[in-house]
Amino acid sequence: MSRARLFFRVVYKAFRVQPGRMAASFAALTVGATLASAFLNLYFDLPRKMTAEFRNLGANLILAPKGSAETVPEDVYRQVAAAQPQVPRLAWLYAVGRVNQREVIFGGAELDRLASLNPGWQVSENAGGKDRGQSLATFLERAQRGPSATLPSTPLRAGRTGVSDSKGGWLLAGEKAAAHFGWKAGDSVRVEYGETALDLPLVGIVSTGGSEDAQLLLPLAALQAMTGRPGQLSLIQLAVPGSAAQVEAVRQQLAARWPEVEVRPLRQVLESEARIVLKVRGLMFGLTAIVFGIVILSVMTTVSGLVLDRQRDIGVMKSLGGSDRAIALLFVTETVCLAAGAALLGYAVGFGLAQWAALRIFQSALQWRWDVLPAVVGVTLAVAFLAAAFPVYRVRRLNPAVVLRGN
Repeated sequence: MSRARLFFRVVYKAFRVQPGRMAASFAALTVGATLASAFLNLYFDLPRKMTAEFRNLGANLILAPKGSAETVPEDVYRQVAAAQPQVPRLAWLYAVGRVNQREVIFGGAELDRLASLNPGWQVSENAGGKDRGQSLATFLERAQRGPSATLPSTPLRAGRTGVSDSKGGWLLAGEKAAAHFGWKAGDSVRVEYGETALDLPLVGIVSTGGSEDAQLLLPLAALQAMTGRPGQLSLIQLAVPGSAAQVEAVRQQLAARWPEVEVRPLRQVLESEARIVLKVRGLMFGLTAIVFGIVILSVMTTVSGLVLDRQRDIGVMKSLGGSDRAIALLFVTETVCLAAGAALLGYAVGFGLAQWAALRIFQSALQWRWDVLPAVVGVTLAVAFLAAAFPVYRVRRLNPAVVLRGN
């Protein structure tokens, strides 16, 4: 029998003679590989998931008038749309008007873009949350399909400035403003600016969690006509996808191309996104390190037990001329075989665990990443080598004469 065949025969016998200890080591390594696979899959996909979640917070870049200027030309909005067609955008015009002899802030916008840029906004029929709200996008979809009990009798349809009825307008009231005036969806509201008055149907009460809760939102073109500011905007909002560094790169490009406009980021959104991503990644690394520390101790204890149980066999092999290197290689090979099988199983189970977490947290699936497999195998083998280091050291120190005498 060749030396190589004898070597692997001894390794195979070790798995058959002591399956309990081998199973314990295999289970510990599989747990480590599973967590490594889950954390690495989430780690690589985390920025994309977090960016998608932060889009629910709305815009992260604002183009505003620079210096003493009060408005931005609408041509800038069209040029930005042509330069960044993939970026969700929204044009705003603000004015202070009157309703029932009280001053109210009007916000002119395009309703379809308002919904795409602010998916977290909720629309309900009454102020105060007494009815079940719906997202602004769902509201818009229902409105475009046709009339309902809470919408105007004429179906709303998408137009150049968003959604309009046959009379040329719509109105959304912030929940605080609606509660103050006692409005509900379906009411007709007269809005006034200077000598101009317009009756608009109140199609819903919007809850934003921001300053818009105290405002009235109406079509951009209608507010431009009322205020005598055709082709003028108060600001432009952009929701640039990507990390904080990518958003900053886009900001610099826009500022260089339109120096007459102030381009500033919403620091609160960007810094929150970066801070949360870093904290989550740090937490994932910390948990992985702790788990692998426990795995190393577990496997080390198991392999040390194998050495103690087989010290007479080790003594016999040494007395017959077996080198320390060859005998130590037996235990290293056994541990590496366990680690390789545990890495493959842990990679599959870990991906399933990461997929489950992504669906529960982000409501979207992970992409299959083959580049995680070598990392999981490498980490698991490294843990196995570290765990086997101390038992192998003990093998080299065993004196065959002492062991065989039973001392």
